[in-house]
Amino acid sequence: MDNKKTKVAISWSGGKDGCLALYRTLKAGKKVECLVSMVSEKHERNHAHGLRLEILEHQAKALDIPLVIVDSGDDYERSLIGALSDLKQDRGVDEIVFGSLYAEEDRKWNEEVAVKAGLKPSFPVWISEGETSLLLIEFLTLGFSAVVCRASDKVFDPSWAGRMLDWEFYESIHNKQDCCVMGEAGEYHTFVLDGPIFFKKVHIVQSGVVLNAGLWSLDIEACRLVEKN
Repeated sequence: MDNKKTKVAISWSGGKDGCLALYRTLKAGKKVECLVSMVSEKHERNHAHGLRLEILEHQAKALDIPLVIVDSGDDYERSLIGALSDLKQDRGVDEIVFGSLYAEEDRKWNEEVAVKAGLKPSFPVWISEGETSLLLIEFLTLGFSAVVCRASDKVFDPSWAGRMLDWEFYESIHNKQDCCVMGEAGEYHTFVLDGPIFFKKVHIVQSGVVLNAGLWSLDIEACRLVEKN
């Protein structure tokens, strides 16, 4: 039966938007071949959230989905297109799933990259700008657990880095002026630790907060996987 399912790859940063896109993709009955994360091998971190690669690998193991790490090299777009083309040829991937919410320019770029790689682009969490609160409610209600791994110093103080996404966070983020509650403009980023599609929980063992390029960043130095009850 599986060979009749649409084979997809998920554009992956480790955050809530991509995780919701993964959740909806699995619920739609599609076969997720892998998570695809753009990284800098030189700095040993992913681009989107600055996560150490071993931390990202632990998360993929918790989801029990293969992680494909793509070094951006000197040309981010070309590297991504090449990697997606390889996935189409080597693994029979038909579709690439993105966690874009409502940013039109972001969606347009993703669509162009997908088409150049010969894949169908998919946007399962695409919403209107006015629906962001509903999406955050869905994330929390489904039982996902995530931590803020980056927060803009123009919007937040250092205490926001390391905050858990919970109902207290939901109230606090709605009290912030000129801030998307889902952080679509880059106000904050997250790292998902657990949820209904996780087979194990990711437990942060050691971390610290640093200011890097205008972002309060939770530098997760070590984590381990914990069995779920």
